[in-house]
Amino acid sequence: MKKEQYADGVRGEALAEEYLIGQGMTCLCRRFRGGDGEVDLIMEDQGTIVFVEVKARPKGSEGEGFMAVTPAKQKRIAHAAGEYLLSVQGFQRSIRFDVVEITRKGINHVRNAFQPASWL
Repeated sequence: MKKEQYADGVRGEALAEEYLIGQGMTCLCRRFRGGDGEVDLIMEDQGTIVFVEVKARPKGSEGEGFMAVTPAKQKRIAHAAGEYLLSVQGFQRSIRFDVVEITRKGINHVRNAFQPASWL
């Protein structure tokens, strides 16, 4: 990954976190790595653990970021989410998977963007 893309991603994650906090969520963890995947942000929303994938597309058009969250990517996110839940004994909590896309036009937040087909 190029330094510019990495920097865009870091800025995007910070913007997404600020936006989500403004929506009443609390940040539990940033950039959690587990298994073969990573979760950009782990937030809490009224008792629900929210695993957030952030896609920053400062030069792209709306929808490009969402399209990048492929079934393979979803599976890697789910693996990391499972590792997180194990680490905090959180399997009794409700969870969801959101995607936040950041484009030059603004922030698009999709709640329950996907349900993983499998945790394994």
